[in-house]
Amino acid sequence: MEIFLKRKKGKNTLTLRIKNSPLKGLFLWDKISHTYMKYHIITFGCQMNKSDSERIAAVLESAGCDESKDMAGADLIVVNMCSVRQSAVDRIFGLGQKFRKLKIENRRLKTILTGCILKKDKRKFTELFDYVLDIGKLSKWPRLLGLNSPKKYRPKYSGDSSAFLPISNGCNNFCAYCVVPFTRGRLICRDHKKILKEAKSFVEKEFKEIWLLGQNVNDYQSPANPSINFAKLLKMVNDIPGNFKIFFMSPNPKNFSGELINVMAECEKFSKYLNLPVQSGDNEILRRMNRPYTVAQYKNLVKKIRKKIPDINLSTDVIVGFPGETKKQFNDTAKLFKDIKFNIAYISKYSPRLGTAAYKIKDDVPVKEKKRREKILQRIIDIERQTKPKIDGHKSCLPVRQVITILGPNASGKTGLSIKLAKKFGGEIVSADSRQVYKGMNIGTGKATKKEMQGVPHYLLDVVSPKKIFDVSQYKNLALKAIDKIYKKGKVPFLVGGTGFYIQAVADNILLPEIKPDWNLRRKLEKKPVSKLFSMLQKLDPRRASNIDKNNPRRLIRALEIVLKSKRPVGPLSAEKTGFKVLFLGVKKDKNELKKLIEKRLLKRLDEGMINEVKKLHRSGVSWKRLEEFGLEYRYVAQYLQKKLKYEEMVSRLQKEIEHYAKRQMTWFKRDSRVHWVKSYREAEKMVERFLIFN
Repeated sequence: MEIFLKRKKGKNTLTLRIKNSPLKGLFLWDKISHTYMKYHIITFGCQMNKSDSERIAAVLESAGCDESKDMAGADLIVVNMCSVRQSAVDRIFGLGQKFRKLKIENRRLKTILTGCILKKDKRKFTELFDYVLDIGKLSKWPRLLGLNSPKKYRPKYSGDSSAFLPISNGCNNFCAYCVVPFTRGRLICRDHKKILKEAKSFVEKEFKEIWLLGQNVNDYQSPANPSINFAKLLKMVNDIPGNFKIFFMSPNPKNFSGELINVMAECEKFSKYLNLPVQSGDNEILRRMNRPYTVAQYKNLVKKIRKKIPDINLSTDVIVGFPGETKKQFNDTAKLFKDIKFNIAYISKYSPRLGTAAYKIKDDVPVKEKKRREKILQRIIDIERQTKPKIDGHKSCLPVRQVITILGPNASGKTGLSIKLAKKFGGEIVSADSRQVYKGMNIGTGKATKKEMQGVPHYLLDVVSPKKIFDVSQYKNLALKAIDKIYKKGKVPFLVGGTGFYIQAVADNILLPEIKPDWNLRRKLEKKPVSKLFSMLQKLDPRRASNIDKNNPRRLIRALEIVLKSKRPVGPLSAEKTGFKVLFLGVKKDKNELKKLIEKRLLKRLDEGMINEVKKLHRSGVSWKRLEEFGLEYRYVAQYLQKKLKYEEMVSRLQKEIEHYAKRQMTWFKRDSRVHWVKSYREAEKMVERFLIFN
């Protein structure tokens, strides 16, 4: 049985037809609740996969489906996979348990796998997924799934400023390690007229970046007019009126023509960013990889490009631990990195893939050695990033120091995101949490464990005893010292936390008066109710009041002490005086999702022993009064242990108080227009990459 939904002039028409539907149990329209069926897409892999996911979304929505923000709310889950590395394939198998649980809750749930899939994996995946479908036959999906087939559709673009535009699919190169010719097939180029039409639609939608995508873009040749190669296509896109930049990836050095270099130099909309994969810095390894160029030819190509475009930002792809790669051959790659001075590098550890030529060769480089080689190359890039002068036109200037700030409300996932990004980009983390500086306050403040840190160094954790006073001025001084230490190591500082005032103090170099404690003033203020203290601060320093814990008398008194003694509110200095450029990334969660995350985290902390942690702090000499001054978890657990609250009341009030605090955090952060709000790791990764290259 199939049920189709047709939309005409705002009306929904149901069509019922009985036959053997390939997608048993999937109904586009729920007759009982009268709601559209929801889909959710999970994307792994490169920009090409992301572009494919945008097209999948368009087809499903044209057929009448609505998007679900998560798997739990979906009736149809589509996984768009990548097979470049075995680890990527393993992640797909890891979804099996999640799907089984979801199907218990939603018996109509169906799962689809698509993307880059090897034949040998396809057989295994048919046991895990309801359907394994070819991404190349996307237009036929609705008919295969028993859905209403749209005549036309436009991709549902998910980026806020970047648009991905495929110009070709597949590849004819057959590099020894690569599965693309086996998963996507031979090279097929799109008609240049269709590409230009789509590019114009991006400009009309005010996208600021257009990415031309292909497995090897410089093999492009329009099927409508073979004389139009990639260089000519690039010039045509450049000539579209509008305010945007052009990026493309990825080219192959083997046929990177002089014509293309000239066009890149002449096109004012070309981004001056080029990813030029080298894969190895050793001629013998390149030969085994079936990469038909030498190291000398690659260097000469880079020289030609930099001569025409002196301020080009250059990145590369490289594989370490290719079968038979000796230490000497790897050292040739390290030498190439030092000679070329790439802005950034995408370093992959070799992964055998069935069907490729390299699969027949013994994978004889141990995993530990691959990791060692990866770290060596990343270290070269890290040092180069911090010491290489930035180019401004044709004039070089001093190296620019860069700081990446990750902020957001409690329980939004800042810690996990920052660790993942720091590992990717050679970073180290400076905590910007006003309570994580205290020793022994671990569970209640959400400090990352050693295991969770994954080897990424963290600073400003466990700095002082909770018996002592520690203010933002002290924090700022220590944070700047930590950032300087990270720079000297050739690493990227990540400033991570939810205390907005601490973040701003460092990022904007806020002038913080060195106000000594005035004990007479403090005793006078201590007699006032908390609500009165907060009201006073709102009048005297609205900026500080907007982000402070309004139920924390200690912080309120200190804030009032500063403004009353200095006779002025705390204000920012020019950002230029910090000596570094800052990328502000905010972790975005919708209200209901954040509420659930807060509840989940609270229960987890209680299970992990938060109550025992507070007991231990009290036994070590931290007074109940002092514990309550720390607010949130420590206040309410302390009150529970003093029998001022019952357990259920403690949990309920704590949940509400954390929600209110998260709301105040967002009020503070949203006032800063510099914050780029991200919903996923992929978005954050792309922004960090762009920031490190272009700043």
